[in-house]
Amino acid sequence: MLKVLETGPQATFQDLGRSGYSGLGVGPSGAFDRGAARRANRMLGNDDNAAVVEILFGGFQVTAQQAVRIVFTGTDADVFVDKRRMRTNTVLDIHKGQTVRLDVGTGLRAYLAVAGGFAVDPVLGSVATDTLSGIGPAPIEPGASLPTNTGTVTPALPQIKHLPAQFVPQAREVLEVVLGPRQDWFADTSELFNQDFRVSSDSDRIGVNLEATRPLQRAHDGELASEGALRGALQVPPSGHPVAFGADHPITGGYPVIGVLTSESVDKMAQLSPGTIVTFRGIN
Repeated sequence: MLKVLETGPQATFQDLGRSGYSGLGVGPSGAFDRGAARRANRMLGNDDNAAVVEILFGGFQVTAQQAVRIVFTGTDADVFVDKRRMRTNTVLDIHKGQTVRLDVGTGLRAYLAVAGGFAVDPVLGSVATDTLSGIGPAPIEPGASLPTNTGTVTPALPQIKHLPAQFVPQAREVLEVVLGPRQDWFADTSELFNQDFRVSSDSDRIGVNLEATRPLQRAHDGELASEGALRGALQVPPSGHPVAFGADHPITGGYPVIGVLTSESVDKMAQLSPGTIVTFRGIN
């Protein structure tokens, strides 16, 4: 087990999400940065869908109650094993009694995986914690013990000990978007592609609020009937400032969706800190 000493602002169990329950009003949830979660599990020889811990900002600290192999991915940050300084994206063999601390780094979210995966009871087929609906395991708190499936370890061959950082911040982050389905509700869709947007501090796993330099103008008055929504949808409320749906998005929405981010761009969006400048690039 790993004994949790500190969690930082938020720490939750996640996997790649639950599917097949939208008709019951239950969204998929899962890791916000799916690429980083997959990387963590693959570096340890786990199944891609094995449970990981998603950590917001950093400041996460645990003590090992048994020997365990771990890795942090997502952010590029220092990891201290007792007083020894290591880095994320590096497989670490932790001995019983050692303390591990993740510092704040570049990127907003880190993912902690253990060899064999965490032993967490699934809810509706997934261990994902949905912060919108409250479905799934409760958020992790200091003092909790995180049980592991260390007896089921099947190491990857050849074993990967270290990988370069996956998220490298840029002066302007470019997100790729496919227009539609409601682009006809806007006076000029080119306005999405020829201006800067700023990531608002009022953002979370449900949605990332993007402050437009020039708010997007609608071509129609009134509102749509509620429609199905999905991860990465760019919904535009009357303010003209888009909201990009995250991992815990609602399953329906009534504002027009001007476009949908690619899966890779949603992963990138999960790492963007408040104040980051974003531009969009259209793809077919």
